[in-house]
Amino acid sequence: MARIARGRFFLPLVLLAMLVIAPGSRARTASACALRDFPTADGRLAYRDCGQGTPVVIVPGGPGLDADYAAGLAAMIAADGERAILLEPRGTGASHAAFGDGHSLGIAGGVADIEALRVALGARRIVLLGHSFGGAFAQAYAAAHPDHVARLVLLDSVGPSFAPSPHPLDSWRARLGSEELARYDALKARGDAIGAMRIKFRASFVHPDRATAFVAAFTDDTFHADVAARIGRDRAYDVRADTRRHFPVAIVAGDMDWIRGQEPALFAVWPGARHLLIAQAGHFPWLDSPEASRVALHKALRR
Repeated sequence: MARIARGRFFLPLVLLAMLVIAPGSRARTASACALRDFPTADGRLAYRDCGQGTPVVIVPGGPGLDADYAAGLAAMIAADGERAILLEPRGTGASHAAFGDGHSLGIAGGVADIEALRVALGARRIVLLGHSFGGAFAQAYAAAHPDHVARLVLLDSVGPSFAPSPHPLDSWRARLGSEELARYDALKARGDAIGAMRIKFRASFVHPDRATAFVAAFTDDTFHADVAARIGRDRAYDVRADTRRHFPVAIVAGDMDWIRGQEPALFAVWPGARHLLIAQAGHFPWLDSPEASRVALHKALRR
């Protein structure tokens, strides 16, 4: 077992998340998490084990991003008395070696990885939280293994399928000046995914200072384009409504997040889901509006 203190992305974002929480909150010091691994049908994957209490499995987004960016989210959940289990997705971070030949990188492979993690944790049922694209894996797992889900939390999540959204998903562009918007379009056109992502990530925050800190910590080696490309070609993702699912669901989002265009589709598939909005926050609410995020996540995970 190792202690995590690695990464230019990890520690700055943990500290940012914890330092801007209101002094009167229940937050404790962001202690180091244990780095563990577990077997799957196609290599070993890693996860970060933070805190004590009920396990909450966090599936980070991207696809292709190291889990470092969600370290502050795990710290926040652990500080609220839960055991945060932050999965390092296949082909990224400490699970980079498990890329293999790439055949396990699709949605079905991600579902199998979550199931292997559940077995390794010895849990009959898990609380599952998916952020952004991690919400696709979380929804697919919940649909495939409803008896193993105690609760599902979709945090600023993608929709329940890869079908084009009938609602706009580009409101972040309105936060950019004309020069920066033109730069983004040029970077994307020439295939500079990381350069374009830095601009989009900056526009995905409400608070500019926190956006600057996030983007400064985002380095080239924290994004794995080969993973993103493989998963992006997987079109076999289409979760449908099913009345046989009896676990509680919460759909949580920053009130200013561009991805909220997916919410109508999410509520159609998860009828009766609780809706929690985090005031003055964008796509990374635990960094953008930490105290409001702590309150919303507490409600989503415990009520």
